[in-house]
Amino acid sequence: MANKAARKTWILVSDASRAQLYREEPAGKGFTLLESYTHDESRARVRDLMADALGRKPNGTPGGNGNVGGGGGTYMGRPGVAPDTDPKEVEKQKFAQELAEVLEKGLNEHAYESLVLIAPPHFLGLLRGTVSKQVSNHIESSVDKDLSWLDGPRLTERLRELRAE
Repeated sequence: MANKAARKTWILVSDASRAQLYREEPAGKGFTLLESYTHDESRARVRDLMADALGRKPNGTPGGNGNVGGGGGTYMGRPGVAPDTDPKEVEKQKFAQELAEVLEKGLNEHAYESLVLIAPPHFLGLLRGTVSKQVSNHIESSVDKDLSWLDGPRLTERLRELRAE
């Protein structure tokens, strides 16, 4: 337990759309918020993510007369293509990659020695699968819970409880 407090530890508390990165202070002096991250696209509606994506083009002439493929109108393109992957899942993966890059940079700068990941099960799996092997080697523990919605004081209390276990 004493070794845990002596090491420089980062704690990442996240879900698919927001994250907070904390540094655990030595000698049980609490936690310092280093940075907050948001990824609003992970919370967006699928149709909002798909707008103007995947080659979608108007289905008619620029004048909007609706003629398609003959009859004087010019076919401007197909109305759309079904995605191979759920757009929300793609956004979650992008956010996991963004966070993985932050953790990689911190490790390269020797900002931490051990890492704690706290996230809902699915996003925790994405994170663990996205971080480099070097970062993965520094993961001290991971907790499959969504604590990202807690406000500062309640989150700090939960972190204290988790670190005491």
